[in-house]
Amino acid sequence: MSSKLSSSSSPVRSHSDPASPGAWQGARRAALAALAILPVSCADLGPTDGAPADLAEGEIAEAGQALSLPFPINERRSLVVTNTDILGAFKLKDVLQQLIDQAGVSLTPLQLFRQFMDTNRKAADGIGLGPHCDDVVIPGSAGSINGWPIDCPRVVGEEADRDPFADEEAPNAYVATTLANRFDLAPPDGANCGEYRVVFARRSGIPESAFQMRNFIIFEGRLPNPSPSLGREGCRPVVDFWYHLSDPAKSLETRRDELLAFYFDGLPGGFEPVLHIDHYGQNAGPYGGQIRTNEFLFAPEVDGDPPEPFTTWNLREFRLLHSGSGSSATLVVTPSFVKDNPAAPLFDPASTDARAVAFRSTSFPDLVERLAAADDINRFALEPGYPATMNAGESQMIGLQNNYFATFGAGPSALRTSIQSKLTAMGSALTPDQVVGRAFSLSCSGCHEPIGDATGSPTVELDLGTTATLAKLRPFTQTSEQLEADPDEPGGQRFKISEALTGVFIPFRKNVMAEFLLNDPILGFEKPGAWTSAQAQLSVHTGRVVEGISSLQVKTPSPFNEIVSPSFSSANLAPVGDKITLDLFVSPVQPSPSWGGNIEVLISIPSAGIHNQWAGNVPLTPLPRGQFVRIQFAQLPTATKNALNAGASDVKLQFNLNVTANSGPYYLDNVRFEN
Repeated sequence: MSSKLSSSSSPVRSHSDPASPGAWQGARRAALAALAILPVSCADLGPTDGAPADLAEGEIAEAGQALSLPFPINERRSLVVTNTDILGAFKLKDVLQQLIDQAGVSLTPLQLFRQFMDTNRKAADGIGLGPHCDDVVIPGSAGSINGWPIDCPRVVGEEADRDPFADEEAPNAYVATTLANRFDLAPPDGANCGEYRVVFARRSGIPESAFQMRNFIIFEGRLPNPSPSLGREGCRPVVDFWYHLSDPAKSLETRRDELLAFYFDGLPGGFEPVLHIDHYGQNAGPYGGQIRTNEFLFAPEVDGDPPEPFTTWNLREFRLLHSGSGSSATLVVTPSFVKDNPAAPLFDPASTDARAVAFRSTSFPDLVERLAAADDINRFALEPGYPATMNAGESQMIGLQNNYFATFGAGPSALRTSIQSKLTAMGSALTPDQVVGRAFSLSCSGCHEPIGDATGSPTVELDLGTTATLAKLRPFTQTSEQLEADPDEPGGQRFKISEALTGVFIPFRKNVMAEFLLNDPILGFEKPGAWTSAQAQLSVHTGRVVEGISSLQVKTPSPFNEIVSPSFSSANLAPVGDKITLDLFVSPVQPSPSWGGNIEVLISIPSAGIHNQWAGNVPLTPLPRGQFVRIQFAQLPTATKNALNAGASDVKLQFNLNVTANSGPYYLDNVRFEN
C-alpha cells in the first residue's frame, strides 16, 4: 500500500466504482409494488384512522430491504468485519507508518507507539517524547485531564519500554480484530460521513483466562464529506462502497483489498483515506475523530513486569496532533477528555464546585428532553451544545469513579426535582433515575460495563426505560480476541462480538444504511432546512424517529401552521400508491385535552396542472398521544396518481397543522404514498 501526503488532494488507488443505485431502480419499483400488498391491517383504513400497523417497524424495514435491494445487507461484511483473513492484512505498524508519512516527521512506528504509551507515566519516569499524566496536577490527584482527576501513573505505561513489532506472534504484539462501519454517526446535515474504525488488541489477551492482560487501541476516524453542500447525499459513495461488500459474488480476497484501499487510500470523488492524520482529533469538537484505549494491563500478570499494586480497568481518549513541516514537523498522540462522558462528581448534590453547580442547574436539565425523547437505545444522545468542560478525563468503573448513581444518590435533591419537572412537562413516564441511566449508558463505562445502582453490583441491570440491554461478550468489551467459525467462509474464522452488537446496535445501523440507500431524504425529513414554515418552528430531531436518522420537530407558537416541502421528484418512488401516509407523534401534554386539532395535506405538481390540491384531513383528537401513529389521508385522484407515477420532478407537499397555540411539539416522519 502506498503512503499519502497530508492533503485532501492526495492521489488515491484506482479501483472500479460500486454499481450505481440507478442500475437497480427497476427492481426496486417492482419490489415496492410487492411490498405494498404486505398484510398490514391499516392499509384500508379511512382518513380518520390512525392506528399502527400489525407489522412492527423493524419487520417492515427488513421486508422492504430484502425486496428492494439487489442483495441483502450482510451485517458481518458491511457493518462489522471480523474475519481473520481480512483483519490479518491490517497491521498496527502500517497504520502508524501511514500517519507518520502524512505528517512528514522523522519518527518510526515504534517511536510513535512508545510516545503514545508513555502518556500513562509521570514525566520523571517517561522517555520525554510527549505529554505525561502528571503534566497538570490538581488537589487530591497525581494527574488530571480537562481539570478532572485521572489515575497516574498506570501500568500500561510500561508498554513504552516494549517493541510490539519485533515479533508478530509475541504476547505484547497487537492484532487487528474489528473494522466498523459507523455511517450512522454521520450528522443530519452531512457535515461528515460518520466514523470508520479499526480495533487492535494485544495478543496477550487472546487466552480465555487472560482477563488481566488485555489492551485495546481503537482508531476512530471521522471521514470528511468532500461535497458538504449535498448534505448526507454527498456520502453516498461511502455507503455504496460498504453495501457492495455484501455482494455474494465478491470473494474474500476482493473484499480485503477493497477495505485496505478504503482505509489507506480513500475513494474516488475526493474521499480521503480513513487513516489520515486529520481524522483523529486534529480538528477539535464532537466531529473530529479520536483514538481510544480500553486497557486492563494489571500488574503482576503482564509478562516481564515486577509486582505492582492492583490497578483498575480504564478507558481513555486521545487526539493525534500534528503541526509544521520539514525539520519542524511534529506528530504527537495527546491525552484528551472523553467525549459525552460527564464527570460523575457533577451529579453530586452536595458539590460546591462551580462546574457541578452549573451542571445541576442548567447543563443537565437542558439535556433531559433529548435523553427522554428517544425510545431506542441507539438514539440516546446529549445535545450538541453540551459543554466540553464537563467531560471526564477518563472513564472507569471498578473504582466507581464514573458511577453516576453513586453521586446522584437516591434521596431528594434540586437536580432530581428539576429532571422530574422536565419529564412532567413533556408528558414522559420516565423517572429521573432512568434519565441519569441513559446519560450513563452513553459514557464509556456505562456502555462497556453497565450497572444499575450506586453499589456497582453486576446483578443490578441498568434501567433505561426500554426493553434493550447492553449485554457484553467478555468483561468490559463489545468485541473480543476470541475466535469462532465464520459461517460465510467455509473453514474460516472470525473474532467474536457481543450480543449487544448483534441484537441491538448492528440491526439499527443496518436499517440506517438500507433506509439511506432506498428512501427519499425529503420525505424522510433527513435534510435540515429542507421543509419550511412561516409560522411553526421546525428542526430535525434525531431522538424521536421512525425511519432513518431524523424526524421533523414542529413547535407551534401559532394555532395555524403551514409546513411546506421543497420540490422533489417522484421518479424513484414509483409505483406510487393512492394515499399520502405519514407517521405523526402528538405530544401527550395538550393545553386543550378535549380538542387536539387536525392536520390536512395539499399536493402540487405544476407540470401536471395541479396546484394546492386538497388531499385529505385527519382529526388529531382521537389519535393516541405520546407515540408515533400511522395516518392516511383521502384517496388521491387518478390524474394525480398518474402524474406521480410518470416521475414528475416538481412535486410539493404542504401539511397544515391546525392546533392550539403552543401545543406540542409534534413530530412528522416517513411520508410515503401507499394504497
